[in-house]
Parts: sequence; structure tokens; C-alpha cells
Amino acid sequence: MRGHAIVGVRLPVDRPQSDERRLVLGAAVGMSVEEARIFVESLRLAGFTGPVVMLIGPTDFKLAAYLRTQGVEPRRVWFVRRLHGPIHAYRFELFARYLKQFGERYDEVLISDVRDVAFQAHPFNAMMSKDCHFFLEGAAKTIGNEPTNILYMQLFLAPAEVEAIAPHRISCCGVLLGGTQAIVAYLERMTARLRAVPLPIRRKIGADTAFHNLIAHVTREVPAVIVENNVLVATMGIEPATRYLVGADGRIRTRDGHLPAILHQYDRLEEIRAPVEARFAS
Repeated sequence: MRGHAIVGVRLPVDRPQSDERRLVLGAAVGMSVEEARIFVESLRLAGFTGPVVMLIGPTDFKLAAYLRTQGVEPRRVWFVRRLHGPIHAYRFELFARYLKQFGERYDEVLISDVRDVAFQAHPFNAMMSKDCHFFLEGAAKTIGNEPTNILYMQLFLAPAEVEAIAPHRISCCGVLLGGTQAIVAYLERMTARLRAVPLPIRRKIGADTAFHNLIAHVTREVPAVIVENNVLVATMGIEPATRYLVGADGRIRTRDGHLPAILHQYDRLEEIRAPVEARFAS
């Protein structure tokens, strides 16, 4: 297995390569068209022409119709929280099933949140390797001193694992990128860990965050590279809004002029949410 290195350099944004064997996977179960629209339309505007598969609920008819107009495959799934746990965690098992069936079609995979993600550049053009790309959040907090994250760790991990993981930076499980083989290995480990949690505990939120960070920082079970925040993905939840500038084109850059390809948790900062939504106004 390759070592885990934190990468903070600027990555190239233009790598000529076909999108036919790249896949974007998301879960929009129970979402409205408006909640999923910026994700879908910004992805296409950023130049991604490849396949997109979106998990939706059995009765999400309007969403399914909209997705088809954007060249996105809606994939209906049966989901009951009391049986499967939160969809945020259960989606990893559903993604694993999909790639087990169809993974040979793809060389690279992006797994992403939907409601709070917007694309500004082609998400695959900055890939560094075929390893899993784990994306850090801002440097202001560690897992151990961020109240929500340490609560998740204590709920789902053993005390020794909590102690080992506490000093590390937070890696958000909302965006994961890599070669198909590495992504499948990650999903298999996530699914095995999630299934091992007793159902009454699994119904609580946070298991996906806990196991994602455990794999990234402690057990290191998959080939991976850990990427600094704002390089490829700008995860904004614990970053100050002053870290970013809104350009005349409506796109968001860091203070030094760098354009992250993916904005995540942009809706948590009003100064960022408003111009992103304005850029994609109906």
C-alpha cells in the first residue's frame, strides 16, 4: 500500500481524457428537483459528459423525470431508516452493490453528496493517481476538538481507535474520488464496518463519518492520498467566509486566486451560498 501524504499543491485543471469510462455516483433519495439541480447542472456546465447515476426513492417521480432530461440515470432504491440506518451511511452499501454489478465499465469514480455540492471545473481532471482521494476540511479543527465529529467517533469506534484518531484533521466523507479498484475496496470496507454495527446504534447518524476517517487516518486499509482543503475540493463547513472571494463570473476562488473544482458545504456560508445559487437561478 502506498503511504498517505497530505497534498497541498495546486493541481492541474485540464487533463484531456474521455469521460466515457468515468462515473459520478450520488444519492438524492427524497430530494426535490430544486435540491438536486445545482449539483447536476453545475457538473454538466463544468464539462463532465460521462455517466451519472443518482439513487432516488420509489416515489421521486418529478426528480426522475428531471434527471433524465440532464442525461442522468435515476436508480430507484428501497430504503427504510429503521431497517437500513440513515441514507447517508446506507448509500455506501448501495454504491458497493452498483459497482459490483457494473464496475468493469469504469476506470474512475466520483462519489459525492448532492444537496450541498456545486462544481466549478471538471472534477476528474485534477486526479493525482488511481488511489482514493480523501479530502480534508479546514485546518482550524481536529477530530478531537470538533464537538460533532468526536461525538461520532465515540459512538461508533472503540476507545483505542478514538484516541488514535483524535489528533487528525477531519476528512469529510461527502466527496471521494479515485480509480474504480480503489473505490470498490473502500466501499467494501465501509460496508463491512457499517453492517457490523448493531441496528439500534446504526440508526443514529455519524457512522459514515467515523469509519471514513478511521480508514483514512488509522487503519489505512485502501491505497489513498490525503488532499489538503481547497486544492480540488473546498469543504467550507469550518472555514471562514473570508477564506474565499466571489469572482465577477460568480465562481468562488481562494484568496490567492485558486479555483477549487468542487464546492462542498457551500450552503453553510451565506456569502458563498447566495452567489452560487444566483449563478444557477432558474
